[in-house]
Amino acid sequence: MEFKRKESFRHNLENPIEIDCVVSHSTMEIGVQAKGQIVDISPQGLRISLLQPLPKDIEECVLQLEFKIHERVIRADGEAVWNRPTGDEQYRYGIRLHASEALQETIIEELKLRRRAEVFSKK
Repeated sequence: MEFKRKESFRHNLENPIEIDCVVSHSTMEIGVQAKGQIVDISPQGLRISLLQPLPKDIEECVLQLEFKIHERVIRADGEAVWNRPTGDEQYRYGIRLHASEALQETIIEELKLRRRAEVFSKK
């Protein structure tokens, strides 16, 4: 398991972001669709909550992710690096994104726009 406690930029979301993903695994012939929410996000990774579990050996899972932080739809690939049980009927996973610098910048810009909109909507 890997933790990124020293990562410089991690944004905990007050209102989780809906996420769609296709999960591929070496033991599966075709990818399986999964829906969930992004609980927190950084330019390099996500903590997500899914309604269904990933296969047991999560380190072999590849996820094709699609989500919208503010206005733009972001598509990225990632890999599960840890999992945590939760008390409710959801499954928590840490996802490392295979993100180029351009994708990381897009995530940062979208987070800024989202936060700005949240602040102005509270006024």
